[in-house]
Amino acid sequence: MPGLFQRFFSPRWRHKDPAVRAQAASQLSPDDLDTLRQLAQDESPEVRRAALARVQELDPLFKWHRQSPSEESFQRLVDLLGGRVSPSPDLDTRLAKVEQLEDFALVDALIVHSDNQALRLAALARIDDEDRLIHHASDNGITAVRHAAADRVTTAEGLTLLVKQARRDKQVARLARERLARLRADAEQQAREESEREQLLVTLEAQANRSWEPTFEARLKHWIKNWDALTSSADEEQRARFDAAVARCRQRVAEHEHQSREIERVQREKNEAQATREGIFEALNQALRIVAEADRLTPEVMQALQGKWRLQEERWQDVSDRYGVSESFQQRYLALDQQAQSIWQAWERLQAEAPALREGLEKDQPLQPALDRLAWPAALPPTELVLDAQRQAAASERYASAQNAAKVEEHWSDEELGRHLEALIQELDQGRYRPASQLHRRLRQHLESSEQTLSSMHEQIYKQQTARLAELRDWRGFAAAPKREALLANIEALVEARDQPDAERHRRHQQLIRDWRLLGDAAATRDLAQRFRAASDALHAQLADWEAELNSREQDNLASRRALCDQLEALLANPSAAADPDGLRRVRDAAQEQWDHHWPIPKRQAASTGRHYARLRRQLQALIDERAGDVANRKRALVEQARQLADDSAPATQRAEQAKTLQQRWREMGRAPKGIEQTLWQQFRTHCDTIFAARDTVRDEQQTRQQQRFDDMQALIDRLDAWQPESGGERHVLDAALAEAQRLIPLPRSRRSDGMEKRWQGIVHAREVTLDRLALVEEARQWPDYRHYLRQAIAGELDTGQLDGDVRRAFEIRRTQQQTQSMEHAEESLQRCLVQLALLAGDAIPAELEPLRLEVQVARLNDGLGRPPTPPEELEQTLLRLLSIAPLSLEIWERYEPAFDNVMRHLGRAGHHHGDDAVDIV
Repeated sequence: MPGLFQRFFSPRWRHKDPAVRAQAASQLSPDDLDTLRQLAQDESPEVRRAALARVQELDPLFKWHRQSPSEESFQRLVDLLGGRVSPSPDLDTRLAKVEQLEDFALVDALIVHSDNQALRLAALARIDDEDRLIHHASDNGITAVRHAAADRVTTAEGLTLLVKQARRDKQVARLARERLARLRADAEQQAREESEREQLLVTLEAQANRSWEPTFEARLKHWIKNWDALTSSADEEQRARFDAAVARCRQRVAEHEHQSREIERVQREKNEAQATREGIFEALNQALRIVAEADRLTPEVMQALQGKWRLQEERWQDVSDRYGVSESFQQRYLALDQQAQSIWQAWERLQAEAPALREGLEKDQPLQPALDRLAWPAALPPTELVLDAQRQAAASERYASAQNAAKVEEHWSDEELGRHLEALIQELDQGRYRPASQLHRRLRQHLESSEQTLSSMHEQIYKQQTARLAELRDWRGFAAAPKREALLANIEALVEARDQPDAERHRRHQQLIRDWRLLGDAAATRDLAQRFRAASDALHAQLADWEAELNSREQDNLASRRALCDQLEALLANPSAAADPDGLRRVRDAAQEQWDHHWPIPKRQAASTGRHYARLRRQLQALIDERAGDVANRKRALVEQARQLADDSAPATQRAEQAKTLQQRWREMGRAPKGIEQTLWQQFRTHCDTIFAARDTVRDEQQTRQQQRFDDMQALIDRLDAWQPESGGERHVLDAALAEAQRLIPLPRSRRSDGMEKRWQGIVHAREVTLDRLALVEEARQWPDYRHYLRQAIAGELDTGQLDGDVRRAFEIRRTQQQTQSMEHAEESLQRCLVQLALLAGDAIPAELEPLRLEVQVARLNDGLGRPPTPPEELEQTLLRLLSIAPLSLEIWERYEPAFDNVMRHLGRAGHHHGDDAVDIV
């Protein structure tokens, strides 16, 4: 019962019968959208159509169609938007909806079926696909829509297709042809400009690889000016190629200018290096001359010599690293360096022997052993200490000789006494108190010990010199006393200056001690000496921690310098065979940085360690020069190989690859001495440039040949494009062009070759179509002969002996079928031939023959599975098949003959097909 009541009281739109649901849907209110939505998704098309017909609003229809699209909802939207039903939304609402449409099938339907031109144009504005625009421009029923669609077809392919399809509107076809002609003219103009740009680019790219010539820059400016006149339609790739080629040309100009400047710079640097070497020699000679011409060798003179020597040594090392050095210059420098070293070594020996010499002078001890160890060069001016020691040693020697002589004769002769007094006078005249005091003491001791009396003259001289010695002693004390007082005051003030840095106090303390020692025994008293020593000890106590730290740092620096020397010794003892000069130069520079960094060191070891390091540095520099010389020799060999390679007759590309290998080896070898390196590099680069120029020449020739192929192909394309065949018998012209193109292809891959290939294929296709059309017309115009042969065959009056091969074979087949085929089958074959000719001519097929269309089309497709026949071949095959049809009565043939005449007449009208004409069968 519940099911029965449910079926009894349920609404009719829920009924099982679709017809009942459709009737109920047609009676629903348009406002009952929920019910209509359910019915719009019903499984029955009739129900969906009835439900959708009740909906008047567009928004729910769009929503339902997106959720569940169907043919009925699509058609309802077309009806409402197109205004094909009443009532429909107002035009403004429909236009607004069309402007928002994304369903392009709906847009196409509105363009075709809308009731309003503005609506069709609005829908057309939603289309961007050119194929659909061509379709609407060809087939739309409204002229304004066709013209609007045609205006938006812009490509040459689209315009060509539009010309063929726009049969309903001659104005559209004419406008399309005019626009197509303009496009082709623009394309030809663009092609000419493209060719000129391409030729200019090829010329620029070839010029960028040529060697320098005087007119290089002028030509470049001329080509840039020509390019500026052709840049209106240049693409980004061409602009990039032009910029790259111009950049390379300008780089070649810059390289030439740089090479000229480089040659000038090398020559200038050689002159500067020569002047620098001469300046170094002059400075060293002057420094040695100053030392040699000095009356007394002082620390200031030695410091000046050391400063100039080190400076010139650094200048010599720098100029040697940069430009190299010849053997003669090296020998001159080593001679001067040896002189400076001998002077400095003598000075260092003096510093080591100075305490012994001073002690011997003060205590009147023998000085000859210390002087022997000192070995002071005779050509080197002595210091005051050395001179005093030499004089005291000479006096001691004379005194010893005198004592030895006194053993034989106790009294000195007047001549000997005169010599001693003369020596005393000389020492006093020169103001040397200490040697004079020693001579006076020895003379006095001799007179006292020997009790020898002097002559009156010698007595007077002796007394005068004794008085002068006393006066000199008083003067020394008078001059030295204020200095001693000042030094004492300074050192005592330094003891109290605790706020000053320890380093500064230590430096001033050492300077005060040196100044105190320089005064010797002048104005010296025990009290002053004790006060000075006490102040010095106090300073030592105050600076004990700092001096201990300084001593520790000096010891660490000394250890580091010795370790550095050990490393250099190890390196020099076993130098790596793979060590190049650049690596050794880096080792030398790093060692110098470490040496300068580890300072100060103890003074006693400074001289010996410095001499050791200087010797190792000179040995390292000699190793660098030796390795640099080896590199120079190997690079000379590379230069010779490059020269032989430049003169070789091997292929340029192969020689260029070998030159790249030589360049890689050049880079791996390191640097020779700079001056030699630059000279060898110029020679090596010249040979390599010759090799690469030959390679570039070969490439230019290849590009020239390729360009010639491009030009020949372009000329062939232009010649074939200008050729318009007038008969089908001119196919040999096309075959000759294809053979010539086969010789020129394949072209190098580029955008230009792709464009040329596309244009070539299009022109060849167009000429093949034209030739086929002409051949088709020529074949069709032979129809009267075929018709005459057929009538004679039907009447039994045909003499096949006078016919050519294909026609005679067709009639032989006809005789065979005369016995085996029926009249009905012959008529059906005749109908198939007529349908096939109508399809070939593009004519309308009679309604009674329409069922044969599909069969004939399938047969044509099967025949074209291998190589589809051309239209002339298909026409000839069809006509031959027509001649072979039998048995065929004259009555049947006369019934179909007008239709055949009409079709063949259409085919014979220069290829103009009339698809609107019907083929009538009597």
